[in-house]
Amino acid sequence: MPIPQDILAVERPKNTRVKKFGERYLVIKRTCKRINGKNIPVELGTIGEIINNQYVELRKEPRKKKTDIDIKDYGVHALFNNTCSQLFIDLNNVFDTDIAKRIYIIALLRAIDNDIRNRDISLSYETSFLSELFPGLALSENTISKLLNKIGMEYRYIHRFITNRANFFEDKTQIIDGTLIDNNSTENSFSEFSRKAKTKGSKDLTLVYSFDIETKEPIAMKTYSGNMLDSTSITDFLSSFEIKKALLVLDKGFYTKDNIKDFNSIEELSYIVPLKNSSKIIKDSNILGSINKHLKGYEEMILYDKIKLEENKFLYGFKNLKDEYEQKISYIAFNDKNDKFDGEKYNEKNNTFGVIVFESNKDLSPLEVYLAYLKRWEIEMMFKMMKEVLDLDTVNVHSDYSVIATEFINYISVIMAQRVKQILRNKKITTKNKKDIPLSEAFSFKQTMRYLSKLKKVRFGDSDKWVTIKSLKYINELANILGI
Repeated sequence: MPIPQDILAVERPKNTRVKKFGERYLVIKRTCKRINGKNIPVELGTIGEIINNQYVELRKEPRKKKTDIDIKDYGVHALFNNTCSQLFIDLNNVFDTDIAKRIYIIALLRAIDNDIRNRDISLSYETSFLSELFPGLALSENTISKLLNKIGMEYRYIHRFITNRANFFEDKTQIIDGTLIDNNSTENSFSEFSRKAKTKGSKDLTLVYSFDIETKEPIAMKTYSGNMLDSTSITDFLSSFEIKKALLVLDKGFYTKDNIKDFNSIEELSYIVPLKNSSKIIKDSNILGSINKHLKGYEEMILYDKIKLEENKFLYGFKNLKDEYEQKISYIAFNDKNDKFDGEKYNEKNNTFGVIVFESNKDLSPLEVYLAYLKRWEIEMMFKMMKEVLDLDTVNVHSDYSVIATEFINYISVIMAQRVKQILRNKKITTKNKKDIPLSEAFSFKQTMRYLSKLKKVRFGDSDKWVTIKSLKYINELANILGI
C-alpha cells in the first residue's frame, strides 16, 4: 500500500525515506554504496517517526513488544491524542523519546480514567489503540515506579519543560493560586499539616499553579509541603520558572509587603491583588466612601472608584449591589438568630457589604480589573475538575522523587483535560429543534467520555488493517463532530 501523500509531505531530514510498519510510519536513514560500478541504496536504520503529521526524532529506540489483542479502545483515546498531540512534541523536545512517550501515555490515560492506578496502566495501554500508535512501551507497575524515581531525580527536565511553557505564555494575564491534596505518607517530606488540617483531618501537599485566562489551561506548576503558605511560595514560584513579564491575578493570601516589594522590583511584572477590608491602605485612602461611579460594560449593577496613590500604585474599589443586599440580609439574620445584632457595628460594616478593593501597580481600566478577577474562579473550577473528575486529590506514591514526578504527570493530565473541555465548548451539535448548542451543554464531560468509550478498533484474521466498529447513531454523530 503506497505511503499517503500527507505523510510524505511532512518535513524530515535529507537522505531518508518513509517506510510503513503496521500503523506506524518510520523514517529510515539512507546512503549509497558503489557496488560493481553501480550506486546501490543502503538503509542505515530508523532515525525517527511520523507521528500526528509531525517528524519526531528517535533519540533512543524504545523496546518493541508484540501484542495479539485484536479489539482495542479507540474513541476517547483518539479525542485526547488528536487534541493534545503537541504536548508529546513538547515533551520530546526535553526528555528522551522513550520517556516522553511514557509520560504522555500515562498522563493521557490518567486524564481519561479517573480510577486508574499505576498497576492498571499497562493493561489500559495494551487494550487501547494507543499501543498501536505508540507501541512497545514498558508500563508495568514496577517499571512505572522506576520511571517516576528517574524523572523526579532528574528534575532539570521537568523544570525545563515548565519553563518553556512559562516562556511561551510570556506577557499574558495569568492567575496564580494554590490547592491542597491529601498526603499522609510517612516517607516524603511534603507531608505536613496545613492550615486546614483540623477540618480535613489529614496531612497535605500544596500545589501552586499558574493559569492562562485565554486558553483556560495550566501554565506552570510546583509542589510544596502542606504547611507552605501562599504568601511564602509565590516569590519562589515566580523565580523558579523565570516569570518576569505578565499580569498576575492573585488572591488575598499572596498579599504581603515583602511580596509587593518583590513584584515591583521586576520591571515588566504587574499584579492585581485584593485587599482585606480591614487593610490600613483602604482606611487611609477612604476609598470605601467614594465608590459611586457606575461600571459600564458589565451586566450586573456595579459601582466603582479608582485612586492613584503613587506613581505605580493604584486602588480599584467595587461594590456589587446584588451582593451588598444579600450580605446585609445574611448579616442581620445571623446576628438576630444569636441575639447579637448591634446597630453601631452594623453601621461600621455598612460600607464593606458587597465591596472588594484591589491593589495594582498597573494603570488599568476598572472594567479590565473587575473582569480579570472574576475569571480567577476559573482556576478554582480547574482544581475542582482535577479533584472530582480526574480524581487527582490524593498522593498515592511515597518518595520525594516519585511525588515530584507524579504531580508533574498529573499537571500534564490537567492540561490535556482542559484542552478537551475547550474543544467540547467550541464544537456545536444540532438539537432536535434545529438549535446549535455547544457539546459541553448537550453532554457532561463524563457523559462524553462514556459515549466515546463505545468506539472500538478491530482487526480480522491475519490482516494488520484496523477497522472502526460502528456504534449507535448518536455516538457516531458525536465522533464525526469531534473529528474522530
